[in-house]
Parts: sequence; C-alpha cells; structure tokens
Amino acid sequence: MLRKLKTTGLALALTAFCAGTTYAHSLWVNINESFTHPPGHVIAILGWGHAIPLDDLLSSESGNIEIEKYSLIGPDNSISPIPLPVIKHEAVTASKTGMGIVQGDLGLRKISMTDKTMPGTYQVAAESKATYFTGYVDASGKHKMTTKPMDEIKGAKSFDFSTRYKAVAKSYFGIEKWTQPKPLGYDLEIMPDTDMSNVKAGDLVKFTVTLKGKPLTCDMQGMNYLHMTSNTFGGPDKYMLTAYIMGGKAQIRVPTPGAWTASVTVKNVVTKNNELKELAQKCQSVYYGATVSFTARP
Repeated sequence: MLRKLKTTGLALALTAFCAGTTYAHSLWVNINESFTHPPGHVIAILGWGHAIPLDDLLSSESGNIEIEKYSLIGPDNSISPIPLPVIKHEAVTASKTGMGIVQGDLGLRKISMTDKTMPGTYQVAAESKATYFTGYVDASGKHKMTTKPMDEIKGAKSFDFSTRYKAVAKSYFGIEKWTQPKPLGYDLEIMPDTDMSNVKAGDLVKFTVTLKGKPLTCDMQGMNYLHMTSNTFGGPDKYMLTAYIMGGKAQIRVPTPGAWTASVTVKNVVTKNNELKELAQKCQSVYYGATVSFTARP
C-alpha cells in the first residue's frame, strides 16, 4: 500500500510539472448525440489521461483528479448542475486470466431533450478542484512529496517545488441551431469562434483564448500555444498539432475526422508582489489547464 501511495504522489507531481506536454494528464468532456428516438438525448462522459476519447479513471495509480463542478449551461447562459462523479481509489478485483478489474465513475450522464427544450448552443463543463503538489525536505533531510500547500507542511527545512494545478474542460452541442456561447469566467478559458457542431475534416477551427479575462498571447514574457490532438491523428503516435496564440486568437486546420481535443496550459510564477501574491505562502507557481473537445465529421 505504501508503494502505491508513493507512486500516485509521484504521478500527481509529474502531472503538474509536465502540463502542456504530450505526457501530461489532462481533463476533457466527451459528448455523444443520439436522435434515433425523438426528441433525442446527449451522453456526457469525462475523459482523463492522454488518449481521447477515453483513457483512464479519475482516480488511478497514474494520477488523480477531483471534480468540483459539473454543469450544463444553456443558450441563455443558465447553469444546471450535473451530479458529480464519485471519485475514490477502488480495490482491484482479479480475473481468472490475470487481469485486474477496477470500477469507477467517469461522470457518465444522460441529458434528455423534451418538447420544451430551448434551441441553441449548450455547453457541458467540468472544473477540477485546485490541487497543490509540493516537494520538500523534512527535518531529517529526506525528500518528500505531498498534495498540500507549503503553509500546511510542518517541519519542512526547505522546498524543492510547490505548484497549484486547476483544470477546466468544455464541450458543446447545438439544438436546432448554433448560437455563439458565452464565456464562463474561468481563469484560463478557450472559446470557439467556429460552429463546433458542424466541424468537418479539412475545416479551419478558430478559438479565442483568455487568461483572467484578457487575451492570451506570445510576448517577451513567454510563448503560449494551443494544441490539438485526435484519436485519428497525432494521439496514437504521441504528438499534437500546435498553433501560436497571438492576441488571444489561434486556429488549426482539422486534418481527419474523429474525436478532437484543443488544449492550452499556462504556468505563472507566484511572487509576493504580483497578482498571485495571496498564494505566496502556499506555492511557488500556478498551472492553469483548459480543453475544448469536439467531433469532426468526414
């Protein structure tokens, strides 16, 4: 058990430090529309890990994430809570062939239409809890890691690193028509400038990216990128398509049909004098992660 906890702690720390690379865990929302039986419904399910559309459970030895909010946002920007997934480290059941079987809740939820359903664009959004990852040297000189902020660690002689990570994920579907969705006010937010309900292979998809409500861009403070990957392009071979974010805008042409995720990760350093000064006693840096997922048709 001790070995498992250590392995999980290391995976959590690496998730934070490797954010923005092909090796980092990320959070996304999968949407599947079904109109076989009118008036139809949508299935929403959360994704966590590397390989879209589904990769890992929200709690595993490879990394963990706790969902704070799970919501359906209507065309009028009204917010309806979706029941949160129950996230815990489940016991492994052995099979007769040497396989391990683990149960888990990935937030699989059915959103049903009615004759009163409002037309327009809907957003399904998931927001993780802010999680701290801290490496430190204890009183006996041993290097340790924990999911606590610096000010909650007693007896630390020094800190190797300390960061806070928060992820947000969105996906969209249109009922009868596409209407431009509104921002939800996340620290880091990706907004589509393209009809995401009708993306086809070969289309150019465009996004607006903001950090704290201001356009994210490439400047002397650092380079910022939007990445896109798919289960039919890039993902199986462990690479991504990349575009510079300039003046809050980024665009990438979709080469293949399939499930796609657009992602942005930003790291900000915490100091006693900048806009993150309230976190100066808790961590040394902050990572923001955001995704928008969609399906491209042939």
